[in-house]
Amino acid sequence: MAEKTLPQTDLPPTTPLQPDAAPERSASASAPDETPRWFAALAEPHFAIPLISLFGALIFLVNIGGYPLYTKGEPREAVTILDIYNGGGVVLPMRAGVEVPSKPLLMHWLGALASVAMGGVSEASVRLPSAILAIAGMLVCYLYVRQLFDPLAALISALILGTTFQYVQAGTGARVDTTLTFFMEVAFFEFITIGAGLTERRMLLYVAIALAVLAKGPVGLVLPGAVGLAWIIIEWRWDLLRELRLVRGALVVLVLAGSWYVAASIVGGMSFVDKQLLAENFVRYFGARHFHEGHVHRFYYLELALIGGFLPWTVALAIVLVRAVRAPRRTEPRLNYLVVWFAVVLLFYSFAESKRGVYLLALYPALAAIAGLYIADAIRDPVPSERVVRILTRVGGVFLAGVSIIAAVGLVLLWLWPGAMVAIFRGFGITYAPFTQALATSARAHLAASLLIPVAAFAIGASLLRMAKTGAETLTLAIAAGMTLIILAGNLVVVPAIATTLALRNFSADVRRIVDHHPVAYLEALDYDVAFYCGLTIQIINRKDQELPEYLIAWRKLYDQLPASTRAGYRLVKMSNPTDLDGSGRMLLLKRIGVPAVSTPPAAPAQPKASTGPAAPKKPKAPKSNDITV
Repeated sequence: MAEKTLPQTDLPPTTPLQPDAAPERSASASAPDETPRWFAALAEPHFAIPLISLFGALIFLVNIGGYPLYTKGEPREAVTILDIYNGGGVVLPMRAGVEVPSKPLLMHWLGALASVAMGGVSEASVRLPSAILAIAGMLVCYLYVRQLFDPLAALISALILGTTFQYVQAGTGARVDTTLTFFMEVAFFEFITIGAGLTERRMLLYVAIALAVLAKGPVGLVLPGAVGLAWIIIEWRWDLLRELRLVRGALVVLVLAGSWYVAASIVGGMSFVDKQLLAENFVRYFGARHFHEGHVHRFYYLELALIGGFLPWTVALAIVLVRAVRAPRRTEPRLNYLVVWFAVVLLFYSFAESKRGVYLLALYPALAAIAGLYIADAIRDPVPSERVVRILTRVGGVFLAGVSIIAAVGLVLLWLWPGAMVAIFRGFGITYAPFTQALATSARAHLAASLLIPVAAFAIGASLLRMAKTGAETLTLAIAAGMTLIILAGNLVVVPAIATTLALRNFSADVRRIVDHHPVAYLEALDYDVAFYCGLTIQIINRKDQELPEYLIAWRKLYDQLPASTRAGYRLVKMSNPTDLDGSGRMLLLKRIGVPAVSTPPAAPAQPKASTGPAAPKKPKAPKSNDITV
């Protein structure tokens, strides 16, 4: 794009912000542009937007509700959505009816709206917000990078972002991270668009920040503010502070996000303040003497997590490194902003006490854009990076062909010699034999995909290996297409098999049927999968409590730690399937010995019922003394 105006530093103090000079490409930008016509046309909006949407739909929407919730994170958010749907409140619903939620509720409100639109709470409805916002994040990346740089880099950046491992993992699950990432991405890009003088908008920046805060808390304000301030200092753009209309923007954030915090504090009292404002933000970042969070890692942990999370494009960063040395792009404010965005987010989370790879999603659009810019340069001027592109093409071809052959052999073994697959899985620590049968069943259920995906992946890999000369554009599309095929195989076959094997859906249904209205409690720990699929509001008790209820739901490990006298007072009614592929992690339903039959009380007024998955929760009767009731 060609913006022909004076740089911002030349403007008089009273002149409105104007577009800065369009960024030049590399130091060798005078070389002839060798971009293939077909790829240049593909990068234009009328082709690129449908292409990106197609990739996004295949990755994030296919089979979105085809398997149960089975991890800890998904049902933890789903029970909050279920409580909202069943009339538990919008300002501060209780998680599983007994806990204050750990995060703000934007994702849960979206999930509840999706559930209303789909006729009930289901696996698909609770995952839909993440999937839609993941696709939207790819499109936002394309549109902003195209406006700030060029269409070629924009298409590549969007494809990179949507096919990284960490982004896919977050976008296919019912978690708050994709919601936070999307709105922070809009805020980050909107800031530099304002700084470059490419828009007259101002309030979209603050609306995006407010929604990011409503997605996961103050970090939605802190990170965009820190990145923006760092860039202003580096570029010495203090004039931008006047243009940002900070007072009006602060009011927007206060009204949209602050009003919910005030309302939630009134409803939840100190329990809300202690959990959401202190424990989930201050203590999680700075740590505390009593802080024993399992995500405490060394300073450099996130750098290693980024290497894995950005796969398969981590290896493609070799193109960036080579071109940064041999044909560097000219230093200019827009590229500098991407680097500042990347560095500030990485450093911010590296200093945190609690570290998880998913926290770095906020920097993925910046890193994808940087990679997209240099790969676009490699398409226009291939000579400086020709060798590394050739090596990566061979590596990609071998990988895709190898994975497809392994998948084909695995299918044959699953269907003809399942005992061999059981032995192979055992070598990888997967010792629960029924998983093999679940995998075979899942593959048969999607027979066409199970057969065609390995063939298509092999064809792409073989094509890369046969090509005498491959450009960076072909390599980019091949990696994106190959990764999409692998994700499809996972979403259609592998993940459903794992979920079916490990989910507590069937156990939960049996618990609901057996317990009915009798007194029941969790021992020590709440399980969100049971809470979601059981649909009962069940309290948590301590092993030291004097009076124990008629029924107990307990992890086997916790039950085994009870005194022998306590264990002798209960008999096993139901044991769940394992929740780990090594056969461990079973839950028990226990019944106290010698308890007389309890008459069933009158039915409570009917609650709205979920279409699939969980039933509407039965509200507990008011407990007397230490009795725990359902």
